Amino acid sequence: MKRTKRYLGFAFANADLLLEVDAQGIIHFATGACLALMGVTDADLLEQPLFGHLVPADQALVRRILVTLGENDRAPPRLIRLRHRDGGTLPCTMAAYRMQDSPLLNITLSQIGSHEPPLAPPAAGDVDPQTQLLAPSAFTKAAMSTLASVDGGALASLTLVQMNNLREIRAHLTQDQDRQLMVEIGAVLRQYGGPEAVAGRLAEDRFGVMTPTDLADLITRDIAQLAQDLGLDQPLEVDAHTMDARERALSQADRGRLMLYALRRFAEDGIKGMEALTSSSSLVAEFARDAMGRLARLRGTLRDSRLALSFEPIHDLDSGRVHHFEVLCRINGERPGPCITFAEEVGIINDLDMAVCTMAMRELETAEPDISLAVNLSAASVASDLFMQALLAQLSMRPKLAGRLLFEITETGRLDDLPRARAVLNGLRQRGFPVCLDDFGAGMASFTYVRALEFDYLKLDGSFVSRMCESQREESIVVSMLALCRGLKVAAIAEHVETAEQVLRLRTLGCAMGQGWFFSKGMSRPKRRDMDLTSLSRPSRWTPTVHDYTR
Repeated sequence: MKRTKRYLGFAFANADLLLEVDAQGIIHFATGACLALMGVTDADLLEQPLFGHLVPADQALVRRILVTLGENDRAPPRLIRLRHRDGGTLPCTMAAYRMQDSPLLNITLSQIGSHEPPLAPPAAGDVDPQTQLLAPSAFTKAAMSTLASVDGGALASLTLVQMNNLREIRAHLTQDQDRQLMVEIGAVLRQYGGPEAVAGRLAEDRFGVMTPTDLADLITRDIAQLAQDLGLDQPLEVDAHTMDARERALSQADRGRLMLYALRRFAEDGIKGMEALTSSSSLVAEFARDAMGRLARLRGTLRDSRLALSFEPIHDLDSGRVHHFEVLCRINGERPGPCITFAEEVGIINDLDMAVCTMAMRELETAEPDISLAVNLSAASVASDLFMQALLAQLSMRPKLAGRLLFEITETGRLDDLPRARAVLNGLRQRGFPVCLDDFGAGMASFTYVRALEFDYLKLDGSFVSRMCESQREESIVVSMLALCRGLKVAAIAEHVETAEQVLRLRTLGCAMGQGWFFSKGMSRPKRRDMDLTSLSRPSRWTPTVHDYTR
């Protein structure tokens, strides 16, 4: 075989399309699957700009790669999207190489097929539409996943970037200028985020990037140059700090906790709260000081029984009778949201969940026999064999609570082992303890859970319920979720029910139960307070929506 053919065979073994382009992106050579990837022939591509065949957000990224690639330098595979002639887009991996003394760059493009690729494009909901960076939750997940390979020399540093005057600058730009600025900012951070593009937008003016080393100065320089290139009236004020995520003395789980802590501190306090935490040792020390104090206070609360319960009634929307009460915990008289987040970060959420479960069981043992309670279980507790064994042991000692105690699975964490979770939750249901999925519709994970797991109740996320009487669009979403509940033969519970109008409309749509301010602000003991909902008057501006559920 001739040497040229060998080289072509070597290239096509790893790619679908070969290109040679100059620094301006003009294509001088093309061969391969041009029709399949772009809908044009090789000849059609010659002397044409490559950028015209990319989506706008990726044009900026590829332009930066072409300009910054040095001689005998290689740009590792990056995810980009090609524009097809028929108007569609195609996700591909693009790699580039510049040979010594050559004015042209060699580029390979490979289509991402249906098989599991090394680089998988993120879901649409995981991407910030303005910058094409990962959204906060998706970035956190990707960063945590990256930590698993830190010891192998991969992305080992977390760089936090804050642009202090970004909001002020954007307020004076035209729509097109603003769009271009955000795309270019995204391109800079995606370039430094490595082949996996572990770069995210954490808030309007705050960003995070996983990098191989401390690249804070380079990122700051490129952002400043970007403002100059775009002709902005004032420079972008950039603060960037890098923390080494590689801490040999820590386990992967502890590195993950440090990462979550750093991201939370950055989200709450901005870069000023991170200036003293630029090394792993200082981060560990600060985490220890902060975490140990909070941990001691939380454990003291659990030990000293300063954890109190509040009970919110869930009413049957037809009869008005109380169906059951949701158990909410109060820590030192306050809602425990931040405390629960902290408990998950430091790994003691199981202790908190077990304390609430135990208190709820004791409450049921002294309550009237027609009282039923629902207790929240975090995904972390469901995923813990030790926790579930302890919970089942307690339930076995209280068989009379079957049918009166149900469990709401919250989405504060993610259930990764779904077959195991299915077995665990079915074990509760078989013992007579129903299971409810909380905040259904709030995230895509809830639909995954409904596909893989079995529930007795689905609690509709209150953000849809609270707006359904003002928006036909929101009501249509509620209608669809209720139809799904009927198809699955699962009872629906609507959260955040605050007005008589919402009660009437939910009842018309066939929702079984409701919970919210309309019924009660909560009480210190679960006392039955049935309501007469049959006499509710319809507001004059209310028009009932008729839906055909027979099909």
